[in-house]
Amino acid sequence: MFLVGFFIRPQNSSNENIISGVNNVPVINITGTELISSINAVKITYTLSDAENNPCRISLRISNDSGKSFLFPADSTSGDIGYPVLPGNNKQLYWYYTAMPLGFKAKIVADDLQEVDIQAIVNQVDSNEIKSSMQFITGIRHRTAGINQLQRVKDSINNRFARYNLQTSVQEFVYSGYNAQNFIGRLPGTTREDTTYIVCGHYETVSISPGADDNGTAVAAVLEISRILSNYKFRNTVKFIGFDLEEAGLVGSARYVSQGIPSYEKIAGVVDFEMIGYYCDVPNCQQIPPGFCTLFPAVCDSINSQQGRGNFLNNIANVNSNSLRYAFDSCARIYTPQLRVISLATPGNGQSTPDLRRSDHAPFWDAGYKALMLTDGANFRNPNYHTANDVLSTINIAFLTNNIKATLAAIASLAGIQHSSYSVSDYIGLIGINLISAEIPEKYVLQQNYPNPFNPSTKINFSIPFTGNVKLSVYDIAGNEVSVLNNGQMAPGNYSADFDATNLSSGVYFYKLVTDEFSATKRMILVK
Repeated sequence: MFLVGFFIRPQNSSNENIISGVNNVPVINITGTELISSINAVKITYTLSDAENNPCRISLRISNDSGKSFLFPADSTSGDIGYPVLPGNNKQLYWYYTAMPLGFKAKIVADDLQEVDIQAIVNQVDSNEIKSSMQFITGIRHRTAGINQLQRVKDSINNRFARYNLQTSVQEFVYSGYNAQNFIGRLPGTTREDTTYIVCGHYETVSISPGADDNGTAVAAVLEISRILSNYKFRNTVKFIGFDLEEAGLVGSARYVSQGIPSYEKIAGVVDFEMIGYYCDVPNCQQIPPGFCTLFPAVCDSINSQQGRGNFLNNIANVNSNSLRYAFDSCARIYTPQLRVISLATPGNGQSTPDLRRSDHAPFWDAGYKALMLTDGANFRNPNYHTANDVLSTINIAFLTNNIKATLAAIASLAGIQHSSYSVSDYIGLIGINLISAEIPEKYVLQQNYPNPFNPSTKINFSIPFTGNVKLSVYDIAGNEVSVLNNGQMAPGNYSADFDATNLSSGVYFYKLVTDEFSATKRMILVK
């Protein structure tokens, strides 16, 4: 936890078959795709099976970035789609496109709308797994004083995310000569992929502390929740993030909020772990900061009713995040009734209560996002805070396990867990034209073919910055059109066209790219 000062500031798919008891998840498989350019449509054929023969809701999602996300509009559809669709073979649906789907992929989701048993998922949280993670994580993880252990934990976070089949990425930046890294594991949503819930915590320590509670408990929590939830499907996206440089002043999370959030992403809620493993059950082991009771008298009364015992989890929100706070509290009561949770909401973004801003949730508050800090109270409870005594033996594994269970239940509920499965197609597009990159180019480009001279085939690369009609054709020396490689709507991207001249004679040929806004011609030589 990053310490800033006084509390009061003066005012001026392997476990899917068990998520719903004996009910099995439906199984869907895309068996074929056919581009029907005459009607600007793609026909997708699939099989659907369900052990209980339940009707399913079928939805279609389209990707124009090689399957990284499925957010391309797919509103115009017909056929075996929607609800109810009965199980069977040779099911067909049609997607009517406005831009030629070169390099696109389709995802079909089958949801039988059966209720999911969240408690069964919560019960998978494994205290032995958590303890094993804590044993590995604990140790000085500092960019100068503990670089070896820091690197081991970095590698472990990244490798675990990859092992769980999450979409992994690393946000890298330099801080005072140190190569800082935020590690991200993404579990894409099936039907509202742009809406995202984040589970996060920082992984580094101060220079003198092994950091079991601060913040090894957060790393263990993020890894355990990602291990379990990666086996299931959700309507919304769930992201797991390990932040760097929290102890240097929330540097990693601030960098993520300012530069790491994709333009399409709508962050619906953030749960930030900040020391969640220290538990004390003797009177007056929980300290109350000066001025706290003035702002939060009900919270003080609750703490004092237990004679100041540190036997609860703090759920800290700002007022803007109250709906998220209420959702967490509700899930904790339902799925971990043995866990005592005390929650509160600070005014504004916590300007008057800086001790409630001392972790990676604060940059999200400042940017207007809903976020929670879950904490055991840090230095107001744990006497080992920022010392060499913050070791594994001081952690209450049962308390830590319950905190993880409550969070897992909240995220599963908020993200909309589904009793579903999906299937992803191969690339959809014209034979002979391939999408090299879906990154939108700055301008139209027609490159020189290669090889040149050629016999009998060659490649022609070109770039399209705007959706529109694109014609790519080949002419002989007399100006006769001998081949049309493309003539239709195309989406922005960088493309490669294969031209086969087996049936043509040796000589000079020209290829021409024409759009509503651009025209270019280049020369090539066929030598047989």
